[in-house]
Amino acid sequence: MTELPTGIEKTFRGDEWTGYRAFVWIPAPGYPKGRNASKRFPRSATIGEINRWREDTLVDARRRVASSQPAPVADAEGFTADADRYLEARRAMAQFNERKRHMELWATLFGDRPALGIKSFEIAAQRDAWITKGPKWVFVNKQRVLKPLPLSASEVCLRLRALENFYTVMYPREPNPVREVAEPVDLRPSVARGQTFAIAREILSFMPNITAAIKGGSPEEGSLSRVRFEAMFLTGLTHRQIGRLQPSDVNWDAPSVVAPLRAKGRMSRRSRPRAPKPRPLMPAAVPVLRELFRLGANQPFSRSSLYRSIKRAIRAANVTRAADGRDPIDPTLRPYDLTRHTIGTEVYRASQDRSMVQTFLGHSDIKMSAVYAEAAIRDHVAEVALAVNARAVVSPPVSPPAPPRPRLVKKGSR
Repeated sequence: MTELPTGIEKTFRGDEWTGYRAFVWIPAPGYPKGRNASKRFPRSATIGEINRWREDTLVDARRRVASSQPAPVADAEGFTADADRYLEARRAMAQFNERKRHMELWATLFGDRPALGIKSFEIAAQRDAWITKGPKWVFVNKQRVLKPLPLSASEVCLRLRALENFYTVMYPREPNPVREVAEPVDLRPSVARGQTFAIAREILSFMPNITAAIKGGSPEEGSLSRVRFEAMFLTGLTHRQIGRLQPSDVNWDAPSVVAPLRAKGRMSRRSRPRAPKPRPLMPAAVPVLRELFRLGANQPFSRSSLYRSIKRAIRAANVTRAADGRDPIDPTLRPYDLTRHTIGTEVYRASQDRSMVQTFLGHSDIKMSAVYAEAAIRDHVAEVALAVNARAVVSPPVSPPAPPRPRLVKKGSR
């Protein structure tokens, strides 16, 4: 079968044909022009089965719309309707799916209440509930379930910033109630899980330097995920900074880089310096950044897509390590453990100076650099213990000194 009907395409994993994916345009509440629904099918599926699914999906969507008769988004009122209009305006942002998930959580809480009637103490109460009780999505037997577990401070901050931006966009001349809510502080100790450049290079070697073919095209040389990963662990920049980096931000003569700020809004609701300082670059980072710009990889991208590429490379590296009888690489390592945390730990190993870590990573407070020093010292403890043990085994035993001989005194002498 060479030609497929419109709305059906083949799916591939690498060069292997895995099945089909079908699309159908359906009417949906809140979408004046409708929306696209899709579903994947295995290789054993027939075109008749796929077409029947498309027809049934279209009929069901029309029946739901006819029975509910929702009010148009433009005429609806309340927080939920405002959130729909806000998301429609922010659809082009790089992290739209994450922003949509956060706004759906707030819409579940506030419903059709007027957005301007929501008070800051209500937002603070929800912040405290998330930071103490949750709930949190976790995987149990490969199933995603909600459990009463507290959320991290960073996740709660992302939800607060989404709501803050909602008020900034929708009601720019009204007081923003979110700005009266303090950000939660993560009381858990920060732990750096930085590795070594050798491990990062080993993982990089298992990432193919080729771009997979798109919709029947031919594969191209150069991988966006690979060059982004290499640039991140050689520069210490985050994935958002790599996605906004421009050639004008790099000083090629005296290698240094100015980390780009957010295009709009504040970096954080905490006070931070707004004038970034140039960060030094290793000579090895210069050709990697040139390749990054050549491939056009300096575009906003999802950290989860990079994470999947790194996980595949770790699995491939562990297969080789198992064949060689070596210990596996920890599969729970996160992208930042192998990039930003790794360069921070390596800089401290080389300099033994926290201020150098602060300079390379652009920390506003030197206390943030302490975790990398602790990671480097923690890794060095085992080496020192082995060295001391070797000295204890090789060195000959030392016998205790002989006690002093008593002094003889003749009778009658003083």
